[in-house]
Amino acid sequence: MTNSIPHELIFGEIYIPPLLLVVALAYLLTSIVSAISVRFDFYKYIAVPAIAELSLLIIFTGLIGRLIII
Repeated sequence: MTNSIPHELIFGEIYIPPLLLVVALAYLLTSIVSAISVRFDFYKYIAVPAIAELSLLIIFTGLIGRLIII
């Protein structure tokens, strides 16, 4: 029987929760998608860009959390 409960990642004496790494990766992807959107001028179709970026962050966090098993 495998244990599917996520555990902390250990780097030396530093304990890092897996969700922190997932959110960091999601933030990186959100920044890349936002930069591409600005470059191709898609932001003129978005009323509130801050909410769009927050929504992308939440979507990417959910997707990465489902795809990566730590």
